[in-house]
Amino acid sequence: MLRSSVSAGCSRLIALTLASALALIGPTAAAAGLDPETAEAKRKEVSAGLPSDPRMAAGKLRAAAQELGDPELFLEAADVLAQAAKEKRDLNLVAEAMPDAQTARDIAIYLADERNYDATDWHPVSRDRADALVSKADRVISEIQALEAEIEDERRRAEEEKARLAAGDEDEGKKKRERKPGTGLIAGGAAALVVGAAGIGLLGAGLAKGSSLQREADGLDLPTEQPRLDELDRMGAQANTFAYVGGALGAVGVGVGVALIVVGVKKRKQAGPSAEAMRLLPGGYVDRNGGGLSLQGRF
Repeated sequence: MLRSSVSAGCSRLIALTLASALALIGPTAAAAGLDPETAEAKRKEVSAGLPSDPRMAAGKLRAAAQELGDPELFLEAADVLAQAAKEKRDLNLVAEAMPDAQTARDIAIYLADERNYDATDWHPVSRDRADALVSKADRVISEIQALEAEIEDERRRAEEEKARLAAGDEDEGKKKRERKPGTGLIAGGAAALVVGAAGIGLLGAGLAKGSSLQREADGLDLPTEQPRLDELDRMGAQANTFAYVGGALGAVGVGVGVALIVVGVKKRKQAGPSAEAMRLLPGGYVDRNGGGLSLQGRF
């Protein structure tokens, strides 16, 4: 019955939400009735028109990934950012790539489970492909972590060389102004929080849809309207699926974002009084359509 499937799903989702400290929800669009062939066609369409700027390209891929709940597109977004980070030796891009890779892995793990896969008609990839994507995402995550360590080591050695040269330079006015410590981590954390906020929105959409379907089911005249109840039950299972995906996306985004910001702020404070110039204020908003996450900051 719809009541049991929606209620059980909501109970498990509430536990996930509490465990991830996700208390705010908001409305968002969600894909429905997706099969692997249709998803592949949409992926090709999105990938064919990507802008040359890596951040803009990743943003377009991420937006489509969120709409379709597609781990392939999340992983492609991570790869675009990681490749750009490798070429430009940019730690900010490295930090932005990680949440997309982790989200792809979480969705792939969910879809690789036969029970989850059979519970809905939302199939952006086949179950076998989902299983393969788990390994691929693990590899991408490891490569991103290795790239981060490599760039940090390069910068450390460059700073040591710079300090050695500066020690014999009496003209302090020629020293270039260094970037504030922790800026890259803070910016990456803010980007991850944006991804988390999108996941929270997907979570809210799933919960809201399930609640709406439940109310309609309660008003049906049985057994006359049994076919409609069966349809509502199927739609309820689909709503639960999107709520689970949103929960995973939100948990990764918020968890990674908060961790990066905390480390960034700590590094900046260790650098001295200039740390006070940074402000990041997370907050919430609520309106008649739901709620969401807002961020205000100065780096």
